[in-house]
Amino acid sequence: MFKIEERSSYGESSGTHVELHQSANYPHRLNFYDKPPLYDVTIEEFETAALDRLRILAEIESSAARNRSWDETKTITSTQCEKYLPLKSNNAVSVDKEGQRRTDQLGHFVLRLAFCRTEELRRRFVKAETTLFKVRYETDDSTERESFLNTRDFNWIAVDKAEKEQYKQQLLTYQSRADAFEADKYYKVRWTRVPDLVDRRKVFLKGGWAYVPSREQSSIVYQEFETQLERNLIATSRYMPRLDEDTRLGGILDNLSQGFLAGGGSEWNSAPADLNSGSITADMVDDLAPKHFPMCMRNSHQKLRADRRLNHFGRLEYGLFLKVLGLSIEEAIVFWRKSFDRINDDTFNKMYKYNIRHAFGLEGKRANYPAKNCQQILTSGGDPGCPYRHFSPENLRSALLSTYGPQGVTSNDLHEIMNTVKAGHFHVACTRVFEITHSSSGVKKGEGIGGGESVTHPNQYAAKSMELAKAQEEKAMMYFVPNPFAMSRRRNSVSDKAEALHDKAEALQQYQDTDGHFTLVRNFRLADLVTIMNGVCGSLSIFSSAHYLLNNDIDYLWSALAFPLAGLMFDFFDGKVARWRKSTSMLGQELDSLADLVSFGVAPALLAFVIGLRTYLDTVILTAFICCGLARLARFNATVALVPKDGTGKAKYFEGLPIPSSLCLVGVLAYWTKQGWIEGKAGVPWGTLTLWGTAGGRGEVHVVSIVFASWAAAMVSGTLRVPKL
Repeated sequence: MFKIEERSSYGESSGTHVELHQSANYPHRLNFYDKPPLYDVTIEEFETAALDRLRILAEIESSAARNRSWDETKTITSTQCEKYLPLKSNNAVSVDKEGQRRTDQLGHFVLRLAFCRTEELRRRFVKAETTLFKVRYETDDSTERESFLNTRDFNWIAVDKAEKEQYKQQLLTYQSRADAFEADKYYKVRWTRVPDLVDRRKVFLKGGWAYVPSREQSSIVYQEFETQLERNLIATSRYMPRLDEDTRLGGILDNLSQGFLAGGGSEWNSAPADLNSGSITADMVDDLAPKHFPMCMRNSHQKLRADRRLNHFGRLEYGLFLKVLGLSIEEAIVFWRKSFDRINDDTFNKMYKYNIRHAFGLEGKRANYPAKNCQQILTSGGDPGCPYRHFSPENLRSALLSTYGPQGVTSNDLHEIMNTVKAGHFHVACTRVFEITHSSSGVKKGEGIGGGESVTHPNQYAAKSMELAKAQEEKAMMYFVPNPFAMSRRRNSVSDKAEALHDKAEALQQYQDTDGHFTLVRNFRLADLVTIMNGVCGSLSIFSSAHYLLNNDIDYLWSALAFPLAGLMFDFFDGKVARWRKSTSMLGQELDSLADLVSFGVAPALLAFVIGLRTYLDTVILTAFICCGLARLARFNATVALVPKDGTGKAKYFEGLPIPSSLCLVGVLAYWTKQGWIEGKAGVPWGTLTLWGTAGGRGEVHVVSIVFASWAAAMVSGTLRVPKL
């Protein structure tokens, strides 16, 4: 295929090339690839043909990983073939059929070289190629298909009428329609050649022969294609050491064999590096990252913001991504300068500015570098790398929930995503996350980033996400009819108009979600209603305490002590109900925190005040108790996804003392109430301390208040780990 020796002249090479092209012959659209391409090709043609075919095979493997039906797989594969590897029938006119079939043959044999090296690569290649052959076989013209079959010897034996009549009763067992039996043709082959039909009990077996009806004839063809390809791949692997002499091919074949990891190539690989230059600014990146960036780039952005630094490869990877996304050289310098705010200008210019300009092709050899694709990120050293491949399963689960939880990824989605990651289909996992997080934009499961295509490039992910968001804004604009009188008085600037459209888009989304009615029925789930009852109990406790202070009726005090316990019961059952109904929401999470604050923060603090902790320092400590409970709940909501989980997805421990533990203090207060150790009777146990001033002044504090202060500190502790029961 490639000649090691130097060609004598360009004219001689060109003439040979044309002659070999003219002698090539591809009479059929279907091909068993018996004959290798015996002609000269350029390195570029060699690589392009392989990459185009690899896109198709990677999408086929992606379909298998996503459990798509055969009809879905066939539709998506046909669409991808039409886009990247068209192969027209003999009836097509005004089409270079010879060129298409030549490219198809070349791509197949190049990928043979890349995928013959190991048993695992051979298995995956054979499976994908056989599926591609099936799609083409089923979509081929029946006349051409028959012509192709007649050119090959499949070693099947046509069953004559006498033998057919002899086994009529047995054959009818496998025939759904008796009236079609007479017209149907039968072929017999050794049963080992049709194991799929034997497994599905579609054929009659007799003496080691399988009697295959013509409607199942394709199984013989598929099995023959698969067997022959397996045999040829093994033969090719024996000759691979000879290719080591050609240094031009080693890197290309290595990259191709990694193609299945990242779903093949992407159009973004060949897109101009400055395709969208100037379309975003440095100030926009912080807003775009959580909305539109894939997980790998979000991870880099979060690292940059948290540590105020990135290693060299991280800066290069993230910087090229932002460049292709539309960040100009001027804005890139501004972005990185603001990110590295712990160093002065001289240090920044010496250490970083040159590399930024170099990435834009303004320094060094002035090469305008493209952004790294998924394949390059997957095969990197892992820093920063691809989270789906380089994160541990536990960290990946936590990262997915913390990163994409606000956009709709729930613990119920993690099982499917993690199984895909475990199978090594990292790009499929990323695509599934894209589908979930963009479901509000109309993206459905199986659609991928469009037409069933998987994510193969970070910029491809981000660009599609931004495109969907733009479509949502344009849709909102259709519903936005400005008031001419109002417009004459306000919002005359372009920025104000943009802000108004954004507000309208959000309002439209809410209208679509609720039909314009904010009702309990439409917006609250059953678990949310249970959570609200927790808040109701806390509120009733507060009002009961107030009643006791006003009229000194002990029944109100006992009610105030009992309601937080009832709130705990509702707090326990709301999670049970959510899991039973398999329904969670961000609204429910916020309701749970607010209800807990009322029932286990404010209500216990007020009870302590009612019992007798009424000095100036007592109230300061009780206020701090409430605030620590508030901070503890806020931290829980922000970091729950980072806490290690068990096999069922539940957190293994609480970080800090959980706020419902304040019921222990309420229990103590209830015991004191029973004993009469409260204000107005025997008084609060352990008395008071005077820290400064005179007794009864602002420096006086009850010893019991120190317990409340310690409890508050335990709630916000960063080192205390309380095992979750």
